[in-house]
Amino acid sequence: MTPAEHQALTSPRLSHPARSLYLLYLRHQARGELTHPLDYPSLGRALAVQGKGDYRYRVTPADLTALVDELQQAGLLALEERPHPQHYHGARFRLPLKNLQGLTPLPARQFAMYPEWRPDEQFEGLARLCGLLDCHFDDVELGEFIAYWLGRPEVFENQHQWMLRFVRQLKNRRALRRTPGLEPHTGYQQTPPVQSASGPSKRAQEMMAEARRLGGEQQESHDEKDT
Repeated sequence: MTPAEHQALTSPRLSHPARSLYLLYLRHQARGELTHPLDYPSLGRALAVQGKGDYRYRVTPADLTALVDELQQAGLLALEERPHPQHYHGARFRLPLKNLQGLTPLPARQFAMYPEWRPDEQFEGLARLCGLLDCHFDDVELGEFIAYWLGRPEVFENQHQWMLRFVRQLKNRRALRRTPGLEPHTGYQQTPPVQSASGPSKRAQEMMAEARRLGGEQQESHDEKDT
């Protein structure tokens, strides 16, 4: 499967029967980029789900026509030959995305944050692409990022998406350091605006904001235990 096919097949607008029709039958049985002439009876039997004494799922000819329309709208099929204008029985299609490799590999698997997570060798290029010219970070910045997302094990991202989140945190921190008076946020939640020059120093304000954030997380943890 090419990255272009993967992107089209994972569209939320595409139904599971349409994905199955493409992956398990049309693509699998195609000769190069062209399908065999579609045979509605055999496709109907292939997609049917047998139950005890009856079918739990079956498709009608009208259903098959609708599924093929879905695949065409997603860009996975392009009509080459259509003997009957009302349906696609006997029609042949081209698979335009089958050999379209694209510039990026298939998305990596998603995972929850873990203590040993580190950005990979693509981080510097990704950071510069996002406008973060100084992509260096220290153990404190990385540790705070990991610690925050360790507390949210329900969040799953792939490596690229985790690095994007980390880039956003670093950009927010750099903006906070460069812009006095800016209403900062740490990348996770908003904090109160910085005080005037007569108030606490900028570093003290950052430390107080971090303490309030940590205190809020601890309070949430206690509340969850109480409930």
